[in-house]
Parts: sequence; structure tokens; C-alpha cells
Amino acid sequence: MPKRSTQNISEARFRKLCDDTQAMSIQGYRADGTVVYWNAASEKIYGYSAEEALGGSLFELIIPEGMTDLVRHDVDWMFANRRGIPPARLNLKHKSGATVPVFSSHTVVDLPNDEPIMFCMDADLRALDSAEAEVQRLSYFDPLTDLPNRRLFLERLNTINGVSPFEKTMSALLLIDIDNFHSINDSLGYESGDQALIHCAKCLMNFAKTSDGLARLGKDEFTLLLPDLGNDVAKAATQAEQLAQCVLDEIQQPLTLNNKTHKLYARVGITLFDRNHNLDGNTILTQADIALKSAKRRLDSPISFFDKQMEASLHQRLHLSQALHHAVGNQQFQIAYQPQVNRYQKLISCEALLRWQHPEYGAISPAEFIPIAEANGSIIEIGEWVLQSCGEKLVEWSKRPEFEHLSLSINVSSLQFRQADFVDRVQDIITRTGADPKKMRFELTESLMAHDLGFIIEQMKKLRKLGISLSLDDFGTGYASLAYLTQLPLDELKIDRAFVNDLQPQSKGALLAETIISLGRSMNLAVIAEGVETQAQFERLQDLGCEFFQGYLFGRPSASFDASSS
Repeated sequence: MPKRSTQNISEARFRKLCDDTQAMSIQGYRADGTVVYWNAASEKIYGYSAEEALGGSLFELIIPEGMTDLVRHDVDWMFANRRGIPPARLNLKHKSGATVPVFSSHTVVDLPNDEPIMFCMDADLRALDSAEAEVQRLSYFDPLTDLPNRRLFLERLNTINGVSPFEKTMSALLLIDIDNFHSINDSLGYESGDQALIHCAKCLMNFAKTSDGLARLGKDEFTLLLPDLGNDVAKAATQAEQLAQCVLDEIQQPLTLNNKTHKLYARVGITLFDRNHNLDGNTILTQADIALKSAKRRLDSPISFFDKQMEASLHQRLHLSQALHHAVGNQQFQIAYQPQVNRYQKLISCEALLRWQHPEYGAISPAEFIPIAEANGSIIEIGEWVLQSCGEKLVEWSKRPEFEHLSLSINVSSLQFRQADFVDRVQDIITRTGADPKKMRFELTESLMAHDLGFIIEQMKKLRKLGISLSLDDFGTGYASLAYLTQLPLDELKIDRAFVNDLQPQSKGALLAETIISLGRSMNLAVIAEGVETQAQFERLQDLGCEFFQGYLFGRPSASFDASSS
């Protein structure tokens, strides 16, 4: 008797859990499709009350007409085999006739002395689809000024080159930087700084011929494109300089910040380019940046043009490109380890960060040398050295009690990952070093997903079979789509620092961080936030449900990492 009572209590608890959950529609069906269970979330998602749905037919209530035969076949198979089919994204039908996108899982419960029942568990994807659109918009536009960001501007800049193969058409790129902008943030606060940036954006809009030609590249830098200036270089330069001066005059108009009148000053770097030369967007932007740096050094004028003498920096890039091919052999690389912690600030893992000490140029930022290494192919050798070094480090840690629990996150280049023999190379490194692959986590960037998704998924599955877990780095800033995210065999999502820096209530950063955390939870993925620098950010992320963290608040990257001090 007590045993039956315990069973009844458990059943009651389970039923109440299913009835009360608001996040998941749960329905129960007999073999012929008759509805026998319909929870409150089902009412909300599909529009039918429980009274309307119970006794009705699955095929008439929520299955679109074109799917009926396929669904009948799947239902028959599940009851015949007493098990579910793989979960999938489906477009089902609302009472109103509207389409309801859901992520649907199915199972058949077959208990002794009871008829088998098929249960369907559907997660409503409408809110996630809306969030995806917002994520994609923020991937291309600056959230403060609504101007195109660096990524979108570079795409547009690349498209204008080579458009007129039979006509020499000059264009100019203006790079505008606000003088001492940080002093506004420091003295008046970030709200006043935002107002100043919005003021600059509005000023520049008065001079942009099209919305495609204007962007905020980041912080206090804006860019303005002047296309089709004719084929006379001197006249094109004159037009660009005259417009630059007009831009400066407009920006320097008095504005009110924190109830006081202020005047902004700016510098402009200009580069002229012939669209027939097919320069890539990064090169054009680099030339404008060199000109801007020259303008900042000048005392006679706030405007400067790129010229041949400034190409020294481009020669440095070539020098670095050549040096990268020998950097591994010359032992110029080292790895710094940055702590990753849980909500209790307990150290659980580290991220391995590559550092390069060049004998002539000194310490070079990964943001500068990684794109060069990917462009010249040296990233393959460098990436293999990183994996080898990380494997050896894991073996070293396994022999020390205070380190043995740590796992290691390792950044893998898109070019390296796409190599046909990449998984075999990883297996060889694991064998050579004796490292535990379960302590390895590969961080992949969203750009990896832009091409040949099927091959990428197969590579990921092979790595997981080795025991390696997979993280999607900087989620929400690039190519990743929620529509195919469910296909990827991931273990972790990483929130980009750009969202962590914008966690004010009702801000877009907070909205996106919360969306990513909820998405990770619904897909049983760990979520880690990077770039956590303040206690306020740490606490806000915890309030949003994040459980893992990385940033200067918990420790800076160090080649001489000591777990006991973190």
C-alpha cells in the first residue's frame, strides 16, 4: 500500500510539472492521433484550449495539410517500434491558421496494463526567430547610432571595386576620429559620450551621398565614402579635402552635454583609390588609418592624405607575413592562460591564448598577426604547434593535484579546421602527448559556418567522438543562424564581450545576452561570458542566468599561470 501511494505521489508531481510548465508545449496522443493530454503551454502556442483539444485529432488541429501523410507515417512507425523519432524543427499550425515554428521532440510511453501514448514536446521558436533577426541586425549595424558597422562597411567597400573596368573612376575614403573622446566619458559619463557620438553620426549623415557610404567603425571612429569623384586625381583630392573641412566644421558646432555647452574637435585621414585597381577593403581602410595617424601628429592641419611614404606600415605587414613562416621554428610563440570560473568563482578551466614576441617589432597583437597567418597559410603550422603545446600542458597539469581538474579551451582557426586531415592530426597529437581529450575544448568562430556546413558538422562529430568538446565563440556577432544551430554538435556558446559591455537594463546587449543564455539552456549547452571586467557585470550576468565567466575580473592571461592564485 505505501508503495502504491509513493507511486501515485510521483505521478501527481510529474503531471503537475507538465501542466504548469510555460516553456514547453506537451501533448499526448493515441495511435490514431486522438488527443489525450494538452498542457497550458499548448493552449498558448496553438490557440486551442484543453477542452477544445481533448478528444480532437492531431492531424486536424495542428498539422498543416501538406504534412498529413508524412506525419501519419511517422506516428505509425513510432507506435510500431515503441520509440520516438529524432527531434526536428517543424512548421505547425495555429488555431488561427498561422504558422507556428517549433522545435519538436517525440517519445512513446508504453507502460504495463495501459495503452501506449505518444508524447510530443514542442518549444516555441517564434521569439527566438525574432531574436535571431535582431542578432543579425546587430551583426551589421552599430546599436548606438544605427549606422553600418565595420563588417558591413567592408563588405560594401569591396563591392564597389572593379565595377567600372573600362573607366578610371576615383573614390575617396575619409576616416574621422574625435579628439580626446575618452575625456568626455571620464569627466561627464558614458551617457554624455553616447550623446556626442550620436551628434557626430548626425553631422556625417548630412554629407553621405548614400547610406552605404557611412559607418561607425568602433569607439570614436567614423568613416565616410565618396565614390565617383571623376578621373582627375587632383580634382578628386580637392573635393575630398573640401568636404572633410565641411565635416569638421559641422562636428565642431556647439552641443549641450550634461547641461553645459561643449565643442568637439576631430581629425580626418583621407585615402584616394582608383576603383580599377581592385584594392581590398582592408587595404583601403589601412591606408586611411595611416593618414589619420599622420593627421594626429600634425600641428598645422587636422586633415592628412595617405601617400607613398606612409606605405612603410604596409611593408611591415609583408615583413610579418614572411616572419610568421619561421616563428614556430624560431621559438617566438608562447601561450598565455586565462582563467574561466563558475558562478562561485571556482576555477574550472582556462583559455589558451597565443602570444608572439617578434625580435624587431616586439609583442604583436593576435588581432594583427592571426589574419596575416590565415592569409598566407602559416596558421596551419602555428595551429598545430598550439595543439601540441596545449596537449603537453594538460599532461603536465594532470600530474599536479591542484591543476588536474582543469580543462583547456583552445582557439582553432577556420582555415585549420577545414583541412581534410585536421581530425587525424588532432588524433596524432593526442597520441603523442598522452593528453586526455575530454579535457580539451575547441573554440570555433561563427565564420566557420559560412561555407560547406555539412562538412563542418561531420568534422565536429568526429572530434566529439574523440572526446573533445566544442564551443561556438563570440556567438551573435557573425554568421551563426538559429535555424541551423540545432544541427551543430556543440557543447558551449560563448557570449561576445561586446554584449557584456552593454548590460544596462533594457539595453540591446542585455537582451541579446539573455537570449543567448536562454537558448543555451533550452539546448542543454553551457554558456560562458567573456570580457567580464567588473563586479557589476558579473552580478548582472548571474541575474540573467549565466553560469560560467572569463575576464580580467577573475585573472589576466599569463604564461606562468598558477591555479592556486586564481
